Amino acid sequence: MKSQLLTAVALAAAIATPVRAEGERLTVVLLGDTGLNMTRAPVSPEGGYKFDRLISAEEAMAHVRPLLSGDIVFANLETAVIDRNDLPARDKPFVFRTHPNAVRAFVQAGVNAVSLANNHTLDYGLKGGGETLKHVAAMSGAGLLGWPGLGRTREEALAPHAFTRGDARVAFSAIGIGGKGFMLPAPEGSAGMAILDEDFSAAVRRLNDTPADIRLLSVHYGRELASFPDPVEVAQFRDEAAAPDGVSIVAGHHAHVAKGVAITGRRLVAYGLGNFLHFGMRDMAGLGLCRDFGLALRVTLAREGDAPFEVDMVEAYALTDMQVQTRVITGESAALRLDVVNYLGAALDDERAGARGLRFAPQADGAGLWCRDGSANPRCNGWTEPPLASGARLSDIARACGRTTL
Repeated sequence: MKSQLLTAVALAAAIATPVRAEGERLTVVLLGDTGLNMTRAPVSPEGGYKFDRLISAEEAMAHVRPLLSGDIVFANLETAVIDRNDLPARDKPFVFRTHPNAVRAFVQAGVNAVSLANNHTLDYGLKGGGETLKHVAAMSGAGLLGWPGLGRTREEALAPHAFTRGDARVAFSAIGIGGKGFMLPAPEGSAGMAILDEDFSAAVRRLNDTPADIRLLSVHYGRELASFPDPVEVAQFRDEAAAPDGVSIVAGHHAHVAKGVAITGRRLVAYGLGNFLHFGMRDMAGLGLCRDFGLALRVTLAREGDAPFEVDMVEAYALTDMQVQTRVITGESAALRLDVVNYLGAALDDERAGARGLRFAPQADGAGLWCRDGSANPRCNGWTEPPLASGARLSDIARACGRTTL
């Protein structure tokens, strides 16, 4: 218990919001798949079920609450949000529902932007989608700033949610693979979502047409457990989703494993965040070092005067025990997972496109650190890009990730 407390204190100190002495800085925290119940478990206002144990959201978040500190704290809410147990589930192997009280606890802890576009939001049909939209929208007065991805019509589902943080205008959109088979417009009291392979371009267009200084796009896509995005997906999220001005951040999820992170000009793409905290997910520990962790990113954006925001610093945290009580990995285990993220990032290098996979240097608190050239952030003092793993360590990573050449 004492060592866990010391780790939490060190983590909180390391991620304290930097002083905005010159220019303007904002932090965007990116978290992966989130929900608080096992498949088909009943909902309870007291928490969620992991097998026969009822666990509160507060207990589940106990070790990672310091991560939930930022101007924008995003998570993919991969569950229906309902307070009743009488709605019929869809005929599929895994269906998730989480009580609104648990989601409200996430919001009270700091999560203020959630995606509702994924393949589990509609696990209880259009009616469950309507309940989800009703309950989540009701949290706007409690600190929730954006919850895109669902709507009664296609236009509502595609509509960016806009809000301000400091002096910055933010636009936030979400699209995913979960809407196929559901027709929009939805009946009264119901809600559905747009479809990734049909509506991606429209979602990007709506987002880029919204006046904003920072644009965040959540994308639920791809194959589960795939560590590398397909070339078509890379082109979509790196190129087509690019904002013509300001910063575009793309947060990818669905594979339940971490993928590489890349930057192109002022645009950051996190191709896969893995799991953050979800009782319905398996224990990833047995899947090998390429797939046994989640990824949380803390992105610091900076601008001077009227210049656009730029990605100034990115901190990466490898996570474990995401299926019940998430905690940050530290020490040599963290350094090894950061080598994995760097290896996955190197596969995204594309000189012709101007894309560079981020390489994170291990820090004493377990975080990985990437800094923009010329960053004035004190945490970046003395930062240099680390080399990729080599020798036997590289061979182990390549074998675990299933690709021996980049």
